[in-house]
Amino acid sequence: MTVPSLNIKNIHKSFGPLKVLKGISFDANKGDVIAILGSSGSGKSTLLRCINLLDTPDEGEVSVSGEKIDMVKTKHGLKPKNQKQVDRLRTKLGMVFQGFNLWPHKTVLENVIEAPVHVQKRNKSECIDEARQLLEKVGLSDRADYYPSQLSGGQKQRVAIARALAMKPDALLFDEPTSALDPELVGEVLRVMKDLAEEGRTMLVVTHEMGFAKDVASRVIFMHEGLIEEDGCPDVVFDQPKSARFKQFLSNTYK
Repeated sequence: MTVPSLNIKNIHKSFGPLKVLKGISFDANKGDVIAILGSSGSGKSTLLRCINLLDTPDEGEVSVSGEKIDMVKTKHGLKPKNQKQVDRLRTKLGMVFQGFNLWPHKTVLENVIEAPVHVQKRNKSECIDEARQLLEKVGLSDRADYYPSQLSGGQKQRVAIARALAMKPDALLFDEPTSALDPELVGEVLRVMKDLAEEGRTMLVVTHEMGFAKDVASRVIFMHEGLIEEDGCPDVVFDQPKSARFKQFLSNTYK
């Protein structure tokens, strides 16, 4: 039996009186490219943050490559039982943020090797060699000694993808990776993501890029008000949507 790269079971999350996630469950198997769609406020980004415990779920379970994250109940909700386990499993989940989150005082190469060297305690020279290969993969081999301030938004996001890949993660989590980019820069990032999908990378992508969702994703999840309203392969969910809310969403966003 194949173990899922990610197993998400009954995830709930509230911020004060606002219930953002109301019981989200799904598996991501090795090689799945899951596009997560939904209007602003539907809970998409919170879901990603709960998966890698940047936000702690109020209820539910997250397993990474078959290992469940141990949680304990407190009067304030769940909290990790073992922070070392969280830190270790988090290295298996590469996160690419909307706002790049690069260290401005470090070069591109230094940004990419920082976590493998200091978190995974890997050999620095090997990490440098791997980082240069990753920068070539994302089309930035000539920018290794540049600083983030010298890069375009699309270049910064491609560095962020290389940085995530440097940890050799089991799955990649993308939180609206193109939404902060000028329109002419979106394509260069999507091309890199398409290449990763073709390599068989496991990817969860919160996105508003309908073309990417239809052409590259192997599965589409549509979220509305903290629940999954539509879930299936792109051809089916785009051409034969069952949810009235998803039909409305498509009519507004996908022409």
